[in-house]
Amino acid sequence: MLRATATLDGPAFAVNAVVDGVAVYLDNWAIIDLAKGDPVRRARFVAALRSGADLLFSVSNAVDLTGPQGASLAAVRSLLGEIGPHWIPVELDATEVVKREQRGATPSESCLSKQFLKDYFNLRIADYPPNSGKIIDLSDGFFSLTAVLDWITPQRDSIRKSTDDLDAALIAKVAGYHMLYEQDPLWLDKHWPILPFLASRPATSAYVNLIRGLILEYKSHKLVKNHGLDFCHAMMGTAFANVASLDSRWKRRVENLPTPNNFARIYYAPQLDKMVSDIEWALESSGKATQGFIR
Repeated sequence: MLRATATLDGPAFAVNAVVDGVAVYLDNWAIIDLAKGDPVRRARFVAALRSGADLLFSVSNAVDLTGPQGASLAAVRSLLGEIGPHWIPVELDATEVVKREQRGATPSESCLSKQFLKDYFNLRIADYPPNSGKIIDLSDGFFSLTAVLDWITPQRDSIRKSTDDLDAALIAKVAGYHMLYEQDPLWLDKHWPILPFLASRPATSAYVNLIRGLILEYKSHKLVKNHGLDFCHAMMGTAFANVASLDSRWKRRVENLPTPNNFARIYYAPQLDKMVSDIEWALESSGKATQGFIR
């Protein structure tokens, strides 16, 4: 959840981003389905966020959600408005997150996108220059995700260029690695060995093992456009959320990661109802009962 507070000695602000309960990561199809689908399920999901869950949300989420038009866009905007401040801005670039872990950052420090938060905050106060006499309302509506969509829309093309670059980099990397693996089957275990789960470096654990899996299945499931972005969604949701929605192929890949681990529980399209029910159960249960579900 996001909270902004003003200091007492000047026009400065402090912004806190804290997940107190269940961290939820949604691929964009799930956000759209929750927005347009069963209104009772949608209301339950929003109520869960307001009761202690938080949505992990990246710039990429916002870019893709500006695509729908008409009634679909209206439904998405309405849902995001209902979420209020119950979201956390997270990084998109998986390799940057892994680099942070390697430098010793904690999982929360690695996951959080400070630049996303800073840019958004500065945009929200742009109409309130010093000495203007205007009062900045720092209540829950200040961090509405609807405003994020409005902010992102003019930058959509440039951000899409960045995500296209992520696609190209991952596709080229995995193709090259697979070629080296075919030339020498021992290469894979030497350069991309199975990595046990590390609670202090969850992104590294997910990244290494997911890349290894992509190399092994390269011939049967070649990467194409948007798979680089899908990889980032999968890694961020797997490593930092308690609950994540992905498509069936990425769900399989995550569930094939080495165990034991404390990765997210993954749900695909037919399981959205169960996902909402499980979030509700986690929030309603005692702390002891949810130890295995909430990090």
